[in-house]
Amino acid sequence: MRHVSKKTAARIAECKELRKQMVREIGRCELCWHDPKKVRPGNVAWALHVHEIARGATRQAALDKRYATLVLCYHCHMNRIHGNERWPETRQLAVLKTRRPKDYDLAAYNELVGYGPDRITDEDVCKWIKQRGES
Repeated sequence: MRHVSKKTAARIAECKELRKQMVREIGRCELCWHDPKKVRPGNVAWALHVHEIARGATRQAALDKRYATLVLCYHCHMNRIHGNERWPETRQLAVLKTRRPKDYDLAAYNELVGYGPDRITDEDVCKWIKQRGES
């Protein structure tokens, strides 16, 4: 089991209720669109989790930001969305833009992760929507 610092544990606890609310509200995996209510109770593979799109040092800041998170089933979270080459931030943001357009805020996301307001452009995100049909 990985050690979590007291500061990180406190931040996770602070965001817990908001993340639970997101899972209840969205109610299904935003990647495969699976509804866990249609699976036998207790099947961990389809339990929903909140995934932070932001990586590295900005991940903790993204814990409670709807514009920087996706709700994913355990299977997608652990097996599909890993790997920066296959699932870069821009592709994950494309999923967010198509599944929850009201929560999509690229300017806020760029500010959160730093490196300037044009680090990721809407054109970068839309390339994934056109190329892969993320809708």
